[in-house]
Amino acid sequence: MKSPRALIRLTSVFCALSLFAVQPGFAATKSVIKLKSAGRTANSIPNTILNGISAPTKSIGINGDFYIDTKNLNIYGPKKNNTWPFPISLRGTAGTDGKTGTPGVAGSDGKTVTNTSTVSGTAGATGSTGATGLTGATGLTGATGLTGAAGSNGAAGETGAAGAAGASGSAGPAGPPGPAGSTGATGATGAAGTSGSLGVAVSDLAPWTISTASPGTGKFFAVFPLLQPSKKYMFTIMINATRNGYPGEIRAAIVLASGLTGLKSSSITSFYTKNVGVSSQTTEIMFHGTISVGVDVDSIKLTVLDVSGHSLNDPISFTGTAWLTEVGSIT
Repeated sequence: MKSPRALIRLTSVFCALSLFAVQPGFAATKSVIKLKSAGRTANSIPNTILNGISAPTKSIGINGDFYIDTKNLNIYGPKKNNTWPFPISLRGTAGTDGKTGTPGVAGSDGKTVTNTSTVSGTAGATGSTGATGLTGATGLTGATGLTGAAGSNGAAGETGAAGAAGASGSAGPAGPPGPAGSTGATGATGAAGTSGSLGVAVSDLAPWTISTASPGTGKFFAVFPLLQPSKKYMFTIMINATRNGYPGEIRAAIVLASGLTGLKSSSITSFYTKNVGVSSQTTEIMFHGTISVGVDVDSIKLTVLDVSGHSLNDPISFTGTAWLTEVGSIT
């Protein structure tokens, strides 16, 4: 449960109420109440649960009674020394937010690629040939006679100056970029936060009337018509039945509209009250329990019957309030 303290208090209240009950409780999902004359007598129930839309005044109820403020969702009781104690709230507290996950580790930078080319430029043009050296002088003509020996060769001319160096070749193309650095590992996901309580949904039931002469007939309708699939809920339903004369026997039961067995309800608690003018009598019935919804949308079907069939000339008017709380689990 997401509101443990409120649930413990509410459970304690209902356990205490079971000690005061002197009439037998109804079955969990289908029971019959034998109604008696209104007013507190030696044979009537000595204590009861009252309700209203504001805090109780000192004149309401007797010692040992309980009182539910249906507007502010507070419960008072038991009344002691003709004084109501401080109220206990029936609302749950909001859950805290989940922790934020830690950031992932940043990836390392890629390597830098240089633009220097390793390819050599083209060779420059060959320089021009140097000038031819001077021709040596002609030797003297020998005397005629025997053929003289051949003269020696003249000395070789000087080597010409070296030609100018050719222009440098153009730069080669830039090398390709280096490969990108690898991406860093992703950081671990942070743990999910715990689910908080979704609060209490309160709705007033649309008023209805039973007027029949046929015993065991009445009306039924859906309460909480949008119970979501696979969700779990805790609920309380309070019904008020009023008529001018003797109320007779009233039977009330609740089931899931789908027919599944996920609804668990406590025994029905009922009691009678009479207004100051003794012109009408009121019966109040309360259901309290849990719901585990199946795989499809579901709803609670409430059935109320006039067992004796005495309401044709004195109709029974009904009103009610329902409380619904979504919970994380039911154990």
